[in-house]
Amino acid sequence: MYWSNYWEAFHQDNQGICILNHKLENIYTNEKAKQVFKNLSPGLYQQLKSVCRRFMAMVKAKETNLSNYSGMLNHQRDTISFSCFSFYLDKQSYIMVVFDYRASDEINLAGGTTFTLREKDILQAIAAGKTNKEISEILRIGFETVKSHVKNLLAKTGTSSRTELISKYWYLKNNTVDTPNYAVFRKK
Repeated sequence: MYWSNYWEAFHQDNQGICILNHKLENIYTNEKAKQVFKNLSPGLYQQLKSVCRRFMAMVKAKETNLSNYSGMLNHQRDTISFSCFSFYLDKQSYIMVVFDYRASDEINLAGGTTFTLREKDILQAIAAGKTNKEISEILRIGFETVKSHVKNLLAKTGTSSRTELISKYWYLKNNTVDTPNYAVFRKK
């Protein structure tokens, strides 16, 4: 295609980049995406394909003007943060999928206290006002497991209540580095 010269900018990017046509056929995959796909678990790859199918269906739907979709996929210890973008060229729809891959559920950043993805999910659920029972149903984990995570979160942050925990979470989230995959709290 005549626009393939634009892909040169994507070729050595640090993020995985794929471009798919309206039939979900792969038009372009950069080097980072090729490298990730070689080592990616089949379960996570299937989840990513499913996201692309759903996104293309939304793009094709007449009643929506959706042009981008973002999220995070987890499978065992693998995580992909992704963004899908739609565009049109020569009256055909295409989607570009840009993603970051993490092969671990925990990262230690700059001396701050780190939280696993599960702990971050629980923090976000608590911030949304969910009870332990609701969190266990949403995340499909045991009630006692949620209680244990909450207890550990309180200990890690030096807080004594859920309200204080969330207050500190929101303060630190807005005043420290926060990646899509990890919440980082700095100890005073």
